[in-house]
Amino acid sequence: MGIGVVGVLALLLVTGAGSALAAPAESPPRPVPSGTELSVRPGERVIVTTEAQRSGDAFSGVRVTSPAFAADGTFRMDDLLLNAVATVSCTAEPGSYEVRFGSSRSEDIGVEIDRLWGRVRVEPADAAERAECTRQTAARPPESMEERYPAGTEWPASPWDVRSVQAGGELHAEDGLEMGNDGMVKLSSAGFTRPVVMHGDRHVSATVRIRCDAQPGVYVVHWNEKGKPAKEWARYRVTAPPADCHDPQVSESASSVRWFLGAGAALVVAGVGTWVWTRLRRRASR
Repeated sequence: MGIGVVGVLALLLVTGAGSALAAPAESPPRPVPSGTELSVRPGERVIVTTEAQRSGDAFSGVRVTSPAFAADGTFRMDDLLLNAVATVSCTAEPGSYEVRFGSSRSEDIGVEIDRLWGRVRVEPADAAERAECTRQTAARPPESMEERYPAGTEWPASPWDVRSVQAGGELHAEDGLEMGNDGMVKLSSAGFTRPVVMHGDRHVSATVRIRCDAQPGVYVVHWNEKGKPAKEWARYRVTAPPADCHDPQVSESASSVRWFLGAGAALVVAGVGTWVWTRLRRRASR
């Protein structure tokens, strides 16, 4: 009986210790509805969501700003929605603060964006809560920059339009905005079997193939245009290859070697045959 009680107590202690050591799950960000005020506390994550292509001042890359935020949020595409996540600053003083759209890409789109979305009201917090806020936010990973575009959208729709592709598979890259001239742009990436040149009249494109031995993960594609500095142009995610994966250039290389050796052997045989024929003719003429 005593042993049973001890065993139960030990199990409870272990279970309690495991629960204490388990990291608490991160709460999802709280929505900030348009035209309203949301009550928040220092360190809380908030999210602004709007429909994509619904407004001329809301699109991928537009910043969501507020004096209450530790840093600006940035709209990222999620199918047909745009989401921007931000964290309330641990040092934000109690009070009401505007949440606005603001563009850091005004030089690219030709207009300055400044639109009021809503407000957040920061609640009072004591020193202990603010200290805990600082600790938690420092340990929090950065917000994901990846985007997900609707099916059928050409890739890449943005530099963070991360499409998934199996190792050994292909992606079709297109661009109609950079105005790259036919044959003037080469795409390169550590996951490609080889760099590829984009072709087309203004709207340039190329098909890229992923190496069978490319390790799973996210890879960067570099845009290399003649006469201009290289830049990060796109990203893609590699997944595990199929069992029968093989790189086409390996087969082509092997075929080339076989052709070269075969041609060499044929030349040797032809040379020997010519030499023998010549010798026979000389003997016959004597």
